[in-house]
Amino acid sequence: MTILATPIAESVVEHRDHRKTTTIGENSNNPINMCVGSRLCIRRTALGISRQELSKQLEIDQDNLNSYETGTRRVGANLLFRIAKLLDAPPDYFFRDYTEEELEACLRSRVED
Repeated sequence: MTILATPIAESVVEHRDHRKTTTIGENSNNPINMCVGSRLCIRRTALGISRQELSKQLEIDQDNLNSYETGTRRVGANLLFRIAKLLDAPPDYFFRDYTEEELEACLRSRVED
């Protein structure tokens, strides 16, 4: 069995085909990523800002913004700070007012990010 070294922030799964690996955390539907992404989408749409407009202001691809909003990609701290500034929201806005179910899912999820 081959052991793969990875950055601390990511986990790697080894497949039977040793040439292929999958990163867990970055591209999984982690409950925390989904909650933050949902808040991002809600704030953006409440302000009447399109994905195209926000992605242009952030200088990121629209597909990446969509991935952040759906929770399939984790929003890093630097990007989250930039998003909060552009959407005129304090950074902690993205971590407020979760339902009990969302909080429980976050607490049960493995710390990956």
